Amino acid sequence: MPKLTLSVRIAAASLLLLGAFHAIFWIMLAFSSRANLPTEFPFNYFFPLFCAIAAAGILGIVVALGLFRARNWARIAAIALAALVAFFCVISILVPVALAFGFFLPSDWGIDIPSKTDLIRLVFVYFFVFALALWWIFLFSRKSVAAQFSGSSAFASVDIPKKPACPPPIALLAWLMIISSALSALSWPLILGKIPAMLFTNVFSLNTSKWIWAANNLLFAACGVGLLRLQRWSYTGAIALHAFWLVSLFVSQLSPSYDSYLQTCINALEIPQMYPELSLPRFPHWLNALVTAIPTALLIAGLFYYRRSFLQAAADAQR
Repeated sequence: MPKLTLSVRIAAASLLLLGAFHAIFWIMLAFSSRANLPTEFPFNYFFPLFCAIAAAGILGIVVALGLFRARNWARIAAIALAALVAFFCVISILVPVALAFGFFLPSDWGIDIPSKTDLIRLVFVYFFVFALALWWIFLFSRKSVAAQFSGSSAFASVDIPKKPACPPPIALLAWLMIISSALSALSWPLILGKIPAMLFTNVFSLNTSKWIWAANNLLFAACGVGLLRLQRWSYTGAIALHAFWLVSLFVSQLSPSYDSYLQTCINALEIPQMYPELSLPRFPHWLNALVTAIPTALLIAGLFYYRRSFLQAAADAQR
């Protein structure tokens, strides 16, 4: 059995237990919704949606088992998974806080709002999970912990020089950029080819928007490939792309015309209008802008954090 420190074993065990609880809870909720909810739109989408959410818990279990076996891919996956958990916990904290203190009152949703006490309890639960996710990120990012996942030394040879490689977190980002570009291309007939682009409160025509979406897909894919190939320009390009969309989306969501833009997109996608509560968000504009800005801002911060490691790997690859 691999020799892992006590803190790593505790972290792996907590990830295993949380993943199992998450999967069981959402699977039970999925079958409950299938048995008790109507079969028409949008309720017919609840079962596959809840099953997809439950799959995240199964992923956590797989990653935890990989951690117990000291697999380096599991350590990297744990960091990425912890970042996603932290992001969703932030959303799950902000919404109950906004409800509890009356920032918005979705009375037209037809949903009974829990009491303020229950909402505060929910905030504490998600804050605990959020703190746990931050601990995972901090722990599995440490060099001393990474050394425990370096593989078996019995098969390693110090005489064989290692080929320069992209830092694992940046490689993960590169693949996400490539995959997101591919998914965007596949969704073109259903989504991107139908909706206009909004940049800094300016809504473009559909023909111009197609060029904007196509250029964005190509740039994301090119930067992703460039990161994997240790090209210096791709690192600056990745930061610039994410910063551009971060600022543009943040400014656009604060604009009074953002609701009308969303309604235009809904009409273009031909979403049924018999459910007006699903048409437009009922959250304050500042809350939407803040929540959507957090993950991209953290990603950009991570890019600056790993910039020195990437540039060193790129310099070694050119020698």
